[in-house]
Amino acid sequence: MNRFHIQLLCTILIGVLSSTIVAQPTRQDTLKELLRKVDILTRMLEQQQLGEVAGEETQPTGGVGPAASHIYSQKRNGASLAGYGEIVYRNYSATRDNDRKSDKTDQIDYLRNVLYVGYKFNNRFLFNSEIEIEHAVVGEEGPGEVALEFGYIEAILSQALTIRGGMLLIPVGIINELHEPPTFFGVLRPRTARQIIPTTWRSTGIGLLGSTSNGFSYRLYLVEGLNAVNFSASGIRSGRQSGAKAIAEDFALTGRLEYAGIPGLTLGASFFTGNSGQGLTDSTGKEIQANTSLIALHGILRRNGLELRALYAMSSLSDVTRLNQTLGLKGNASIGKRQRGFYMTAAYDALRLIAPGSEAQLLPYFQYDALDTQDDIPAGFTKNPANRQSIVTIGVLFKPIPRIGLKIDYLNRNNDAGDAIDQWNVGLSYLF
Repeated sequence: MNRFHIQLLCTILIGVLSSTIVAQPTRQDTLKELLRKVDILTRMLEQQQLGEVAGEETQPTGGVGPAASHIYSQKRNGASLAGYGEIVYRNYSATRDNDRKSDKTDQIDYLRNVLYVGYKFNNRFLFNSEIEIEHAVVGEEGPGEVALEFGYIEAILSQALTIRGGMLLIPVGIINELHEPPTFFGVLRPRTARQIIPTTWRSTGIGLLGSTSNGFSYRLYLVEGLNAVNFSASGIRSGRQSGAKAIAEDFALTGRLEYAGIPGLTLGASFFTGNSGQGLTDSTGKEIQANTSLIALHGILRRNGLELRALYAMSSLSDVTRLNQTLGLKGNASIGKRQRGFYMTAAYDALRLIAPGSEAQLLPYFQYDALDTQDDIPAGFTKNPANRQSIVTIGVLFKPIPRIGLKIDYLNRNNDAGDAIDQWNVGLSYLF
């Protein structure tokens, strides 16, 4: 049944109802009530034609964000399309904290535009993917790139057990999985979520996930390990292989347990552990294991317009002395034996006070972020004080509708070297 047939049917119904009303003496409000019911019938028929509930807000499902979860809410078999994007303006302070010139140039960037392409084969099997274009222009003429953020096949056996295989988001922390910009505070992702976690982090592998009726959910994956050759004093972020001709001498295990059985409250713990040497040997020919373990604890509270978030993350690394020597790292350039960080965010929807019931939201927010990528280093090396840093963010997020966000914030950066650079940011983001 197409829209023409729907309209024709509704026209006939209106005609029949109208003639009945004319033939019988009734009140005007009876006519209005009948027309209201016809309108409801029209929408129901349209929804049946679309195969899904019109206007329904998709919720995060199975470790992906609201837009990425579109395939899960789709009632009909076939393809689905969703996405998100963000444009960011950065205005840097002219001087560092030590009053030296910052040498940073203000910048505006169409940071990313993302398409989620999925396909529902039937009620048990589906495909979901995230294809990202970064920095607007790709190729020799521009700085951008096209990348696959995730792409997986799922076999949904039951609510408690789903098998997922392909390129997977590592289920550690908050933002690595829920990285769609309108869903978090701050124009930029928290520094702890970028350098300690590090977001966005994906690997190729296979695993299990599921949930229970009392609010627990889990994910457990076997994936490619990191590559320690690219570790540095600033963290393990560059060790991500992202499934691109990834060296697979070493694999890792990663997982997450989360509880959301109390309305508005989410509590979770997650981990990643595995060797990162990927066949690397030292000068004696002995293999470097470089075991990398990361744990994270997080909580989110949403209640009566208030939202609180908190995350703590810590990673540890073995064989760091031999790894430093093999990579030629000396002095304060040592890779950290231990890295850690945390952040806390508080926001409140002020429009609840000014315009109760409004779909729009106005959310002033405050965020404190602190981390150290050289929290512990081997004997014989020194720390770079610039790697112990904190960021205070004060800003506001305006959402005219839930899927569009305008953010403005100020970042007051500090580090032990005293040469941090503060900045203003403006971000426009969307998801669909």
